[in-house]
Amino acid sequence: MDIQTINDYVEKIAPPTIALLVTALVSVVIGIYLEKFKTRLVQLKYQLFFNPIATTIQNEFWGNIEVKYKGRQANHLSFVTVHLSNDSNIDLENVNIDIWVDQDSQILGHDGFYNDGGNSILLEQGYYSHFLDVIQRNQADIEQAQLDPQHITPTQLSNEIKWVLANKKFNLPILNRHTSIRLNLLTENFNGNVPQVRVSVLHKSVRLVTEEDKAAEDKRLGINMIVWGLIIFILGTWVVQRNYSEATIPIIIIGTLGVLYLLIGLVVYRLIKFIKYLLA
Repeated sequence: MDIQTINDYVEKIAPPTIALLVTALVSVVIGIYLEKFKTRLVQLKYQLFFNPIATTIQNEFWGNIEVKYKGRQANHLSFVTVHLSNDSNIDLENVNIDIWVDQDSQILGHDGFYNDGGNSILLEQGYYSHFLDVIQRNQADIEQAQLDPQHITPTQLSNEIKWVLANKKFNLPILNRHTSIRLNLLTENFNGNVPQVRVSVLHKSVRLVTEEDKAAEDKRLGINMIVWGLIIFILGTWVVQRNYSEATIPIIIIGTLGVLYLLIGLVVYRLIKFIKYLLA
């Protein structure tokens, strides 16, 4: 077989082979990406808002202030709101949310709802059943103590009462993409301080993160937009200049104006504002 025949054969077989290899490589990359996309973590963002209601204090400056809840004195009451949002593109089902407070605090009341539709959010069924059982046993223990002054509450019951008052477990049948919920808690701190509140989500491939301050997030977004846009603009200007060297000066002028457009706009805005101030 002569050299010319070999070259002709290579020219015929090479393009299809290369195309096949490229297609296979692209398919593998897409497959890996899709698999990673399916198993990636969904991030739910949450924020805590504290609104102190009242604090029991006794001093010479403020005088004596007493705070009572259902007839008994409370040291410090706070209204705590948990705002949780699903900003991902994935709908979630059966999401359990755990909320608990520090050992010097307890949760006196709660409610929750979806921000979009206003539907109520209920306690997780297992927790709710245990909560009712503890409350019933506690009521029976109180009645027994009234009949028998020597009665001592069992340690296990005391620990269970403390636990259900410090922990709340909510269940979300569904948490659609780009929706949010709000959970409200009435809390008491025994030392007159703002309670420490913790939030956790139990769900496969879901991670709970603290939502950053919106102003800081918008600022970071704006900076990234400007930086990357500027890089693309400079590269684009350079490519155009390389292909149209005869128009180098106009391209440089347009490029300079493009780079400085924000500064120019700020100067014009300040100038117009200054002129309006002089004419006012």
